[in-house]
Amino acid sequence: MKKGKNGLLVLILVILLLACCFAAVCYFYPEMIGLEKRGGETDATDVVSGESIEEISVAASSVMENETSEAIKETVEASSEALTESSEAATASSEASEASSEASKASSTEATKASSSEASMASSEASKASSEASKASSEASTASSEASSSAGNPTDLAQDKSAPVFLYFQSSPQVKIGSTFDVHKYVGYADDLDRDVDLEVSGAVDTSKEGTYSLKLTLTDDAGKKTSKNMDVKVAASFPGGSGSSKKEEFSDFISKYKTENTSVGIDVSRWQESIDFDKLKAAGCEFVYMRLGGYDNGEHYTDRYFPANLAGAKAAGMQIGIYWHSEDCNAAEIKASVEYLTGVLNGEKLDFPVAFDWEDYKNFEQYGMNLQDLNNLFVYFQNELEARGYTACLYGSKNALQTIWTMPRKGPSWLAHYTSATNYEGEYFMWQHSCTGRVDGINGDVDLDILYHGRLSE
Repeated sequence: MKKGKNGLLVLILVILLLACCFAAVCYFYPEMIGLEKRGGETDATDVVSGESIEEISVAASSVMENETSEAIKETVEASSEALTESSEAATASSEASEASSEASKASSTEATKASSSEASMASSEASKASSEASKASSEASTASSEASSSAGNPTDLAQDKSAPVFLYFQSSPQVKIGSTFDVHKYVGYADDLDRDVDLEVSGAVDTSKEGTYSLKLTLTDDAGKKTSKNMDVKVAASFPGGSGSSKKEEFSDFISKYKTENTSVGIDVSRWQESIDFDKLKAAGCEFVYMRLGGYDNGEHYTDRYFPANLAGAKAAGMQIGIYWHSEDCNAAEIKASVEYLTGVLNGEKLDFPVAFDWEDYKNFEQYGMNLQDLNNLFVYFQNELEARGYTACLYGSKNALQTIWTMPRKGPSWLAHYTSATNYEGEYFMWQHSCTGRVDGINGDVDLDILYHGRLSE
Protein backbone atom coordinates (compact mmCIF):
# COMPACT_ATOMS: atom_id res chain seq x y z
CA MET A 1 0.00 0.00 0.00
CA LYS A 2 2.81 2.43 0.89
CA LYS A 3 4.62 1.49 -2.33
CA GLY A 4 1.55 2.33 -4.39
CA LYS A 5 1.15 5.69 -2.66
CA ASN A 6 4.75 6.57 -3.35
CA GLY A 7 4.34 5.78 -7.09
CA LEU A 8 1.33 8.05 -7.34
CA LEU A 9 3.24 10.87 -5.69
CA VAL A 10 6.09 10.50 -8.19
CA LEU A 11 3.64 10.63 -11.07
CA ILE A 12 2.11 13.82 -9.73
CA LEU A 13 5.55 15.38 -9.32
CA VAL A 14 6.48 14.42 -12.91
CA ILE A 15 3.28 15.97 -14.22
CA LEU A 16 3.94 19.15 -12.23
CA LEU A 17 7.51 19.23 -13.49
CA LEU A 18 6.35 18.85 -17.10
CA ALA A 19 3.76 21.59 -16.59
CA CYS A 20 6.44 23.91 -15.18
CA CYS A 21 8.77 23.09 -18.08
CA PHE A 22 6.00 23.74 -20.57
CA ALA A 23 5.20 27.08 -18.89
CA ALA A 24 8.90 27.99 -18.92
CA VAL A 25 9.21 27.12 -22.60
CA CYS A 26 6.11 29.20 -23.37
CA TYR A 27 7.56 32.13 -21.44
CA PHE A 28 11.14 32.07 -22.68
CA TYR A 29 10.92 30.36 -26.10
CA PRO A 30 7.47 31.05 -27.58
CA GLU A 31 8.73 30.59 -31.13
CA MET A 32 9.35 26.88 -30.44
CA ILE A 33 5.63 26.28 -30.19
CA GLY A 34 4.51 28.61 -33.01
CA LEU A 35 3.35 31.56 -30.95
CA GLU A 36 5.10 34.08 -33.31
CA LYS A 37 3.31 34.90 -36.59
CA ARG A 38 4.93 36.04 -39.92
CA GLY A 39 6.18 39.52 -39.78
CA GLY A 40 7.10 39.24 -36.09
CA GLU A 41 3.65 40.18 -34.78
CA THR A 42 2.13 38.09 -31.98
CA ASP A 43 -1.59 37.27 -32.20
CA ALA A 44 -3.44 36.83 -28.87
CA THR A 45 -5.48 33.89 -30.27
CA ASP A 46 -2.26 31.82 -30.63
CA VAL A 47 -1.39 32.09 -26.97
CA VAL A 48 -2.32 29.01 -24.89
CA SER A 49 -5.38 30.11 -23.00
CA GLY A 50 -5.89 29.91 -19.29
CA GLU A 51 -8.71 27.35 -19.84
CA SER A 52 -6.36 24.75 -21.47
CA ILE A 53 -3.91 24.90 -18.62
CA GLU A 54 -6.81 24.66 -16.21
CA GLU A 55 -7.98 21.32 -17.75
CA ILE A 56 -4.56 19.84 -17.11
CA SER A 57 -4.70 21.13 -13.63
CA VAL A 58 -8.24 19.62 -13.06
CA ALA A 59 -7.02 16.19 -14.25
CA ALA A 60 -4.41 16.30 -11.57
CA SER A 61 -6.64 17.87 -8.94
CA SER A 62 -7.72 14.50 -7.55
CA VAL A 63 -4.14 13.81 -6.55
CA MET A 64 -3.00 17.36 -5.63
CA GLU A 65 -3.76 19.54 -2.75
CA ASN A 66 -5.23 23.05 -3.01
CA GLU A 67 -1.84 24.75 -2.46
CA THR A 68 -0.35 22.90 -5.47
CA SER A 69 -3.27 23.94 -7.72
CA GLU A 70 -2.96 27.58 -6.67
CA ALA A 71 0.78 27.52 -7.33
CA ILE A 72 0.29 26.11 -10.83
CA LYS A 73 -2.45 28.67 -11.51
CA GLU A 74 -0.16 31.55 -10.46
CA THR A 75 2.63 30.14 -12.63
CA VAL A 76 0.35 29.86 -15.65
CA GLU A 77 -1.02 33.40 -15.10
CA ALA A 78 2.52 34.74 -14.79
CA SER A 79 3.50 32.91 -17.96
CA SER A 80 0.43 34.25 -19.79
CA GLU A 81 1.16 37.83 -18.64
CA ALA A 82 4.81 37.43 -19.67
CA LEU A 83 3.74 36.18 -23.07
CA THR A 84 1.28 39.06 -23.41
CA GLU A 85 4.00 41.57 -22.44
CA SER A 86 6.36 39.89 -24.92
CA SER A 87 3.72 40.12 -27.62
CA GLU A 88 3.06 43.77 -26.82
CA ALA A 89 6.80 44.47 -26.78
CA ALA A 90 7.20 42.76 -30.13
CA THR A 91 4.24 44.71 -31.50
CA ALA A 92 5.67 47.94 -30.09
CA SER A 93 9.07 47.08 -31.58
CA SER A 94 7.48 46.35 -34.95
CA GLU A 95 5.47 49.55 -34.78
CA ALA A 96 8.61 51.45 -33.78
CA SER A 97 10.49 49.89 -36.70
CA GLU A 98 7.64 50.71 -39.06
CA ALA A 99 7.44 54.20 -37.63
CA SER A 100 11.19 54.58 -38.07
CA SER A 101 10.90 53.31 -41.64
CA GLU A 102 8.00 55.63 -42.33
CA ALA A 103 9.92 58.50 -40.74
CA SER A 104 12.96 57.71 -42.87
CA LYS A 105 10.78 57.43 -45.94
CA ALA A 106 8.95 60.61 -45.06
CA SER A 107 12.25 62.36 -44.42
CA SER A 108 13.62 61.25 -47.78
CA THR A 109 10.38 62.13 -49.56
CA GLU A 110 10.18 65.50 -47.89
CA ALA A 111 13.80 66.20 -48.67
CA THR A 112 13.23 65.20 -52.27
CA LYS A 113 10.07 67.24 -52.37
CA ALA A 114 11.83 70.17 -50.78
CA SER A 115 14.72 69.92 -53.22
CA SER A 116 12.38 69.51 -56.16
CA SER A 117 10.16 72.29 -54.88
CA GLU A 118 13.13 74.62 -54.37
CA ALA A 119 14.48 73.81 -57.84
CA SER A 120 11.05 74.35 -59.31
CA MET A 121 10.73 77.61 -57.38
CA ALA A 122 14.20 78.75 -58.55
CA SER A 123 13.31 77.88 -62.13
CA SER A 124 10.05 79.74 -61.76
CA GLU A 125 11.86 82.78 -60.32
CA ALA A 126 14.45 82.66 -63.13
CA SER A 127 11.69 82.41 -65.69
CA LYS A 128 9.91 85.32 -64.04
CA ALA A 129 13.12 87.38 -63.97
CA SER A 130 13.76 86.58 -67.64
CA SER A 131 10.21 87.60 -68.46
CA GLU A 132 10.61 90.85 -66.53
CA ALA A 133 13.97 91.53 -68.23
CA SER A 134 12.38 90.89 -71.60
CA LYS A 135 9.52 93.19 -70.68
CA ALA A 136 11.96 95.88 -69.49
CA SER A 137 13.94 95.54 -72.73
CA SER A 138 10.74 95.84 -74.72
CA GLU A 139 9.69 98.89 -72.72
CA ALA A 140 13.16 100.45 -73.16
CA SER A 141 12.98 99.80 -76.93
CA THR A 142 9.50 101.31 -77.05
CA ALA A 143 10.64 104.31 -75.01
CA SER A 144 13.63 104.79 -77.34
CA SER A 145 11.37 104.54 -80.39
CA GLU A 146 8.89 106.97 -78.84
CA ALA A 147 11.71 109.36 -77.90
CA SER A 148 13.05 109.22 -81.45
CA SER A 149 9.57 109.75 -82.85
CA SER A 150 8.76 112.54 -80.42
CA ALA A 151 11.87 114.40 -81.53
CA GLY A 152 10.11 115.03 -84.82
CA ASN A 153 6.48 114.62 -83.81
CA PRO A 154 6.23 115.47 -80.10
CA THR A 155 3.25 114.31 -78.09
CA ASP A 156 3.34 117.70 -76.40
CA LEU A 157 2.20 119.81 -79.35
CA ALA A 158 2.89 122.94 -77.32
CA GLN A 159 6.54 122.47 -78.31
CA ASP A 160 5.62 123.23 -81.93
CA LYS A 161 6.15 126.96 -82.22
CA SER A 162 6.29 127.35 -86.00
CA ALA A 163 4.00 126.67 -88.96
CA PRO A 164 5.29 124.53 -91.84
CA VAL A 165 7.14 126.32 -94.63
CA PHE A 166 7.64 126.00 -98.37
CA LEU A 167 11.35 125.43 -99.00
CA TYR A 168 10.85 125.52 -102.77
CA PHE A 169 7.89 127.03 -104.60
CA GLN A 170 7.17 127.86 -108.23
CA SER A 171 4.31 130.32 -108.24
CA SER A 172 3.74 130.19 -112.03
CA PRO A 173 4.75 126.80 -113.47
CA GLN A 174 4.33 126.17 -117.20
CA VAL A 175 2.91 122.85 -118.41
CA LYS A 176 2.64 121.69 -122.02
CA ILE A 177 -0.79 120.69 -123.23
CA GLY A 178 -1.42 116.96 -123.06
CA SER A 179 1.22 116.33 -120.36
CA THR A 180 0.65 115.25 -116.77
CA PHE A 181 0.60 117.84 -114.00
CA ASP A 182 2.27 116.84 -110.72
CA VAL A 183 2.31 119.57 -108.10
CA HIS A 184 5.29 117.96 -106.29
CA LYS A 185 7.52 118.91 -109.24
CA TYR A 186 7.09 122.54 -108.30
CA VAL A 187 7.18 122.53 -104.48
CA GLY A 188 9.20 121.37 -101.51
CA TYR A 189 8.09 121.83 -97.90
CA ALA A 190 8.91 120.97 -94.29
CA ASP A 191 8.09 121.63 -90.64
CA ASP A 192 10.35 122.32 -87.70
CA LEU A 193 9.12 119.14 -85.92
CA ASP A 194 6.59 117.24 -88.05
CA ARG A 195 8.23 114.81 -90.50
CA ASP A 196 5.00 114.15 -92.40
CA VAL A 197 3.33 117.45 -93.24
CA ASP A 198 -0.06 117.30 -94.95
CA LEU A 199 -0.48 119.11 -98.30
CA GLU A 200 -3.97 120.06 -99.47
CA VAL A 201 -4.48 121.34 -103.03
CA SER A 202 -7.67 123.30 -103.75
CA GLY A 203 -8.53 123.56 -107.44
CA ALA A 204 -7.63 121.46 -110.47
CA VAL A 205 -5.55 121.62 -113.64
CA ASP A 206 -6.92 120.35 -116.97
CA THR A 207 -3.87 119.73 -119.17
CA SER A 208 -6.08 118.90 -122.16
CA LYS A 209 -7.06 122.56 -122.51
CA GLU A 210 -4.93 125.67 -122.74
CA GLY A 211 -5.41 128.20 -120.01
CA THR A 212 -4.26 129.36 -116.60
CA TYR A 213 -5.49 127.38 -113.59
CA SER A 214 -5.41 128.80 -110.09
CA LEU A 215 -4.58 126.53 -107.18
CA LYS A 216 -4.35 127.08 -103.42
CA LEU A 217 -1.77 124.95 -101.62
CA THR A 218 -2.12 124.57 -97.85
CA LEU A 219 0.38 122.90 -95.52
CA THR A 220 -0.81 121.57 -92.13
CA ASP A 221 1.41 120.11 -89.40
CA ASP A 222 0.47 117.84 -86.47
CA ALA A 223 -0.13 120.85 -84.22
CA GLY A 224 -2.71 122.20 -86.67
CA LYS A 225 -0.58 125.13 -87.82
CA LYS A 226 -1.13 126.06 -91.46
CA THR A 227 0.66 127.85 -94.30
CA SER A 228 -0.96 128.63 -97.66
CA LYS A 229 0.26 129.87 -101.03
CA ASN A 230 -1.38 130.45 -104.40
CA MET A 231 -0.10 128.91 -107.62
CA ASP A 232 -1.10 129.80 -111.19
CA VAL A 233 -0.46 126.94 -113.60
CA LYS A 234 -0.27 127.89 -117.27
CA VAL A 235 -1.09 125.17 -119.81
CA ALA A 236 -0.04 125.88 -123.43
CA ALA A 237 1.28 124.19 -126.58
CA SER A 238 4.62 126.04 -126.36
CA PHE A 239 6.40 128.69 -124.34
CA PRO A 240 8.89 131.37 -125.37
CA GLY A 241 12.52 130.76 -124.42
CA GLY A 242 14.41 132.88 -121.93
CA SER A 243 16.06 136.06 -123.11
CA GLY A 244 19.38 135.22 -121.45
CA SER A 245 19.97 138.93 -120.90
CA SER A 246 21.21 138.70 -117.28
CA LYS A 247 23.70 141.46 -116.60
CA LYS A 248 27.31 140.29 -116.42
CA GLU A 249 29.80 141.69 -113.95
CA GLU A 250 33.41 142.06 -115.00
CA PHE A 251 35.98 141.05 -112.45
CA SER A 252 37.73 144.39 -112.68
CA ASP A 253 34.50 146.19 -111.68
CA PHE A 254 34.01 143.68 -108.90
CA ILE A 255 37.49 144.49 -107.53
CA SER A 256 36.91 148.20 -107.62
CA LYS A 257 33.66 147.91 -105.66
CA TYR A 258 34.49 145.31 -103.00
CA LYS A 259 38.25 144.98 -102.62
CA THR A 260 39.51 146.74 -99.44
CA GLU A 261 42.28 146.29 -96.87
CA ASN A 262 39.83 144.13 -94.88
CA THR A 263 38.64 141.95 -97.74
CA SER A 264 39.92 139.60 -100.43
CA VAL A 265 38.18 138.82 -103.73
CA GLY A 266 37.84 135.42 -105.33
CA ILE A 267 35.60 132.88 -107.06
CA ASP A 268 34.05 129.42 -106.55
CA VAL A 269 34.09 126.82 -109.32
CA SER A 270 33.04 123.31 -110.30
CA ARG A 271 32.88 121.23 -113.46
CA TRP A 272 30.50 123.79 -114.93
CA GLN A 273 33.45 126.11 -115.54
CA GLU A 274 35.34 123.29 -117.26
CA SER A 275 39.07 123.93 -117.87
CA ILE A 276 40.48 126.96 -116.03
CA ASP A 277 43.68 128.93 -116.62
CA PHE A 278 44.71 129.77 -113.07
CA ASP A 279 47.69 131.89 -114.13
CA LYS A 280 45.30 134.22 -115.99
CA LEU A 281 43.00 134.24 -112.95
CA LYS A 282 45.87 135.25 -110.71
CA ALA A 283 46.92 138.01 -113.15
CA ALA A 284 43.31 139.33 -113.19
CA GLY A 285 43.46 139.91 -109.42
CA CYS A 286 41.75 136.72 -108.16
CA GLU A 287 43.17 135.93 -104.70
CA PHE A 288 41.40 132.71 -103.70
CA VAL A 289 39.23 129.96 -105.12
CA TYR A 290 36.65 127.66 -103.55
CA MET A 291 36.22 124.50 -105.60
CA ARG A 292 33.80 121.59 -105.47
CA LEU A 293 35.56 118.41 -104.41
CA GLY A 294 32.50 116.24 -105.04
CA GLY A 295 29.36 115.17 -103.31
CA TYR A 296 26.69 112.59 -102.52
CA ASP A 297 23.95 112.33 -105.14
CA ASN A 298 21.29 109.64 -105.73
CA GLY A 299 22.90 107.35 -103.15
CA GLU A 300 26.42 107.55 -104.62
CA HIS A 301 29.58 109.48 -103.79
CA TYR A 302 31.41 111.21 -106.61
CA THR A 303 34.47 113.37 -107.21
CA ASP A 304 34.06 116.42 -109.41
CA ARG A 305 35.91 115.45 -112.56
CA TYR A 306 37.73 118.82 -112.69
CA PHE A 307 38.75 118.82 -109.01
CA PRO A 308 42.25 117.30 -109.41
CA ALA A 309 43.16 119.79 -112.16
CA ASN A 310 41.62 122.72 -110.26
CA LEU A 311 43.50 121.83 -107.07
CA ALA A 312 46.81 121.47 -108.86
CA GLY A 313 46.31 124.68 -110.92
CA ALA A 314 45.32 126.84 -107.92
CA LYS A 315 48.27 125.58 -105.85
CA ALA A 316 50.70 126.23 -108.71
CA ALA A 317 49.36 129.77 -109.10
CA GLY A 318 49.85 130.47 -105.39
CA MET A 319 46.18 131.06 -104.61
CA GLN A 320 44.37 130.35 -101.33
CA ILE A 321 42.18 127.24 -101.53
CA GLY A 322 38.92 126.02 -100.05
CA ILE A 323 36.61 123.16 -101.00
CA TYR A 324 32.88 122.54 -100.75
CA TRP A 325 30.83 119.35 -100.58
CA HIS A 326 27.54 119.00 -102.46
CA SER A 327 25.39 117.00 -100.03
CA GLU A 328 22.14 115.10 -100.33
CA ASP A 329 22.79 113.07 -97.19
CA CYS A 330 19.80 112.42 -94.94
CA ASN A 331 21.19 110.72 -91.81
CA ALA A 332 24.28 110.53 -89.61
CA ALA A 333 25.55 107.30 -91.19
CA GLU A 334 25.52 108.86 -94.65
CA ILE A 335 27.28 111.97 -93.32
CA LYS A 336 30.02 109.87 -91.77
CA ALA A 337 30.51 107.93 -95.00
CA SER A 338 30.66 111.20 -96.96
CA VAL A 339 33.30 112.67 -94.64
CA GLU A 340 35.37 109.52 -94.96
CA TYR A 341 35.08 109.75 -98.74
CA LEU A 342 36.01 113.43 -99.07
CA THR A 343 38.93 113.23 -96.61
CA GLY A 344 40.14 110.23 -98.58
CA VAL A 345 40.11 112.34 -101.75
CA LEU A 346 41.88 115.20 -99.93
CA ASN A 347 44.53 112.74 -98.72
CA GLY A 348 45.85 115.15 -96.07
CA GLU A 349 45.85 118.23 -98.34
CA LYS A 350 46.13 121.46 -96.35
CA LEU A 351 43.29 123.94 -96.85
CA ASP A 352 43.11 127.69 -96.20
CA PHE A 353 39.39 127.77 -95.45
CA PRO A 354 36.75 125.54 -93.83
CA VAL A 355 35.15 122.73 -95.84
CA ALA A 356 31.76 124.14 -96.90
CA PHE A 357 28.61 122.02 -96.46
CA ASP A 358 26.29 122.68 -99.42
CA TRP A 359 22.84 121.06 -98.93
CA GLU A 360 20.27 122.54 -101.32
CA ASP A 361 17.93 119.74 -102.39
CA TYR A 362 14.80 121.58 -101.21
CA LYS A 363 12.63 120.61 -104.16
CA ASN A 364 10.64 117.53 -103.09
CA PHE A 365 12.24 117.80 -99.64
CA GLU A 366 9.20 116.06 -98.11
CA GLN A 367 10.33 112.80 -99.73
CA TYR A 368 13.35 112.66 -97.41
CA GLY A 369 11.12 112.07 -94.36
CA MET A 370 13.04 114.72 -92.37
CA ASN A 371 12.05 117.78 -90.41
CA LEU A 372 14.08 120.99 -90.18
CA GLN A 373 15.75 119.91 -86.95
CA ASP A 374 16.97 116.78 -88.70
CA LEU A 375 18.36 118.88 -91.54
CA ASN A 376 20.19 121.18 -89.13
CA ASN A 377 21.62 118.17 -87.31
CA LEU A 378 23.16 116.94 -90.55
CA PHE A 379 25.51 119.91 -90.58
CA VAL A 380 26.39 119.37 -86.90
CA TYR A 381 27.33 115.75 -87.70
CA PHE A 382 29.34 116.92 -90.72
CA GLN A 383 31.20 119.52 -88.68
CA ASN A 384 32.01 117.12 -85.84
CA GLU A 385 33.19 114.34 -88.16
CA LEU A 386 35.52 116.71 -90.01
CA GLU A 387 36.92 118.17 -86.78
CA ALA A 388 37.71 114.65 -85.62
CA ARG A 389 39.85 114.32 -88.77
CA GLY A 390 41.70 117.62 -88.37
CA TYR A 391 39.57 119.87 -90.60
CA THR A 392 37.00 122.60 -89.90
CA ALA A 393 33.63 123.05 -91.61
CA CYS A 394 31.24 125.88 -92.41
CA LEU A 395 27.68 126.07 -93.69
CA TYR A 396 26.84 127.45 -97.13
CA GLY A 397 23.37 128.89 -97.71
CA SER A 398 21.29 131.65 -99.25
CA LYS A 399 20.02 134.51 -97.14
CA ASN A 400 16.52 133.04 -97.16
CA ALA A 401 17.74 129.55 -96.25
CA LEU A 402 19.93 130.83 -93.41
CA GLN A 403 16.99 132.76 -91.99
CA THR A 404 14.22 130.16 -92.37
CA ILE A 405 15.88 126.72 -92.61
CA TRP A 406 19.31 126.73 -90.94
CA THR A 407 18.08 128.20 -87.66
CA MET A 408 19.75 126.01 -85.02
CA PRO A 409 22.87 127.27 -83.20
CA ARG A 410 26.14 126.21 -84.84
CA LYS A 411 29.85 126.80 -84.50
CA GLY A 412 31.46 129.47 -86.65
CA PRO A 413 30.14 131.89 -89.28
CA SER A 414 28.55 130.84 -92.58
CA TRP A 415 29.26 131.36 -96.24
CA LEU A 416 26.40 133.60 -97.36
CA ALA A 417 24.86 133.54 -100.86
CA HIS A 418 22.93 136.72 -101.57
CA TYR A 419 22.87 138.10 -105.12
CA THR A 420 22.65 141.81 -104.54
CA SER A 421 24.87 144.86 -104.49
CA ALA A 422 24.68 145.25 -100.70
CA THR A 423 23.51 142.45 -98.40
CA ASN A 424 21.31 143.17 -95.40
CA TYR A 425 21.76 139.73 -93.84
CA GLU A 426 22.24 140.18 -90.10
CA GLY A 427 23.64 136.77 -89.21
CA GLU A 428 27.32 135.84 -88.94
CA TYR A 429 29.16 135.19 -92.20
CA PHE A 430 32.84 135.20 -93.18
CA MET A 431 32.30 135.20 -96.94
CA TRP A 432 29.64 136.62 -99.21
CA GLN A 433 28.77 135.10 -102.59
CA HIS A 434 27.77 138.34 -104.28
CA SER A 435 26.93 137.23 -107.86
CA CYS A 436 26.64 134.19 -110.13
CA THR A 437 27.20 136.08 -113.39
CA GLY A 438 30.77 137.20 -113.03
CA ARG A 439 33.22 137.26 -115.90
CA VAL A 440 37.00 136.90 -115.52
CA ASP A 441 39.97 136.18 -117.73
CA GLY A 442 40.89 132.47 -117.55
CA ILE A 443 37.28 131.14 -117.48
CA ASN A 444 34.89 130.81 -120.36
CA GLY A 445 31.38 131.74 -119.21
CA ASP A 446 29.82 132.83 -115.95
CA VAL A 447 31.41 132.31 -112.56
CA ASP A 448 30.41 133.06 -108.94
CA LEU A 449 32.07 136.07 -107.32
CA ASP A 450 32.96 136.00 -103.61
CA ILE A 451 34.13 138.50 -100.98
CA LEU A 452 36.21 137.20 -98.03
CA TYR A 453 36.15 139.25 -94.79
CA HIS A 454 39.44 139.15 -92.91
CA GLY A 455 39.35 138.14 -89.27
CA ARG A 456 35.84 136.75 -89.19
CA LEU A 457 36.89 133.11 -89.21
CA SER A 458 38.96 133.55 -86.04
CA GLU A 459 36.27 135.47 -84.10
